[in-house]
Amino acid sequence: MISGKKVALQRKLKIEPIEGSYNSYAVNEKEKRDWSGSVYLACVAAILAIAFFS
Repeated sequence: MISGKKVALQRKLKIEPIEGSYNSYAVNEKEKRDWSGSVYLACVAAILAIAFFS
């Protein structure tokens, strides 16, 4: 908070009970899906389709 502005960060948490324990939970962040590989593949496929049809 260098600029003094408050930024609301929302984190998605996954809470799971720990087996074999009483009233204990594991708190993990939900993993975000990595779309960069799919976007890259779609761009390459589009370039190849344009090159093939022109």
